[in-house]
Amino acid sequence: MGSKAWLAPLIASLALCAARAAEPILFRISVENVSTHFQAMHLRRYAQELALRAGPALKVEFYDGASLSRDADVLAALARGSAEMAAPGIWQFDRLVPDTAILMLPSAYGAERGALRRAVDGPLGSFLAGRIEGALPVKPLGPWLDLGYAHLFSSGRGIRSAADIAGRRIRVAGGRGNEERIRALGGSLVSIPSPDLAAYLERGLVDGILSTYETVATAGFAARGLELAYEDGEYYPFYVPVVSRAAWERLPERMRSLVASLWEELLPEGREASARSQEAAKAALVAAGMTIVVPGSSESRRTRSQLLAEEGGIARRLGVSDEALALLRSAFPGERR
Repeated sequence: MGSKAWLAPLIASLALCAARAAEPILFRISVENVSTHFQAMHLRRYAQELALRAGPALKVEFYDGASLSRDADVLAALARGSAEMAAPGIWQFDRLVPDTAILMLPSAYGAERGALRRAVDGPLGSFLAGRIEGALPVKPLGPWLDLGYAHLFSSGRGIRSAADIAGRRIRVAGGRGNEERIRALGGSLVSIPSPDLAAYLERGLVDGILSTYETVATAGFAARGLELAYEDGEYYPFYVPVVSRAAWERLPERMRSLVASLWEELLPEGREASARSQEAAKAALVAAGMTIVVPGSSESRRTRSQLLAEEGGIARRLGVSDEALALLRSAFPGERR
C-alpha cells in the first residue's frame, strides 16, 4: 500500500493541469466610442460572433465607452496585458510609428473613398501593417474599418473656405500629420482633452474642430455651438484592428485563424455601416440647423496644390520614410473626392 503512495499527488497534479488546460483564454476587446457609435456597435457584433464561434475555449469580454481603456492609452494597455484587442484610429499611431502619418499628408487630401480603401487594402496598407507590427508588440488583424471623412466644424466666425482657416484655433483629436496639415493652412492648434471639449466650445475658447459628422452628432457638439461644416475631406480616418502579440501567441492556431478570418468576413458590413452612419448623422445635423459648405473643385485643387508644396517638409518633420512617401504618391497621383 505504501509503495503506491506517490500515485495520489501525481493524480492530483494531472487533474490540476487538466483543469487549467480547460480554462478559457481571456480575450478582452476595448473600444473608446460610446455604445451608440457605429464602430462600437460593429466591434460588439464582432465580439458576440467570436464568442459564439469560439465556444468555451475563449472568454470574450467587450468594453465600450473607454470603460477598459481610452484609445490614446490602448496601445500601452495591449503591451502590458490589460487588454487583448482594440481598434484605435490611425491617428493614434504616428507618434510611435511615423510612417502611419502618410494618410494624413497632402497627397491624400480630398481623395475619393474608393481610392482610399484600395490603398489601405493594397500595398500601402500591407506596408503600414508591417511597420506597426515591427515597432509595437501587436499583431495587425487585417483590413481596416472606415470611420469616414473628417471635416472642419466651426462656430462663431465660421470656416467657409480654406482661407478662413488662417489664424483660427483648431482642435485636432490626434495625429501629428493632422496637426502639420492644419498648420500648413495657417491654423493654430489647440490641445483639449476630450472630456473638456464641450465646455471649451460653449465658452468660445476654440474656433473649430477636425472631426466627422458621426462624432459631432454622437457627442452632441452641435448643441455646444458648432454651427457650420466645411466639407473639404481633410482626411479619411480608419480604425486599425490589432491584437496584443502576447495574446496572439497564447491562442491556438485554429483560434488565430478564427479571430482574423471573422474580422475580414464582417468588415464589408462594418464599412457599409460607417457610410450609412455618417450620412445619417449629417442629415440629423442639417435638420438641427447646421450649415454645410462644400468647396468647389477649383478651390479644392488650389488647397491641395498649396498643401502639396509643403508635403516634403511635413514628411521630414514627421520622420516619414522615403519608401512610405513613394507608396502614398503612387496610390494618390491625382484623385479628387
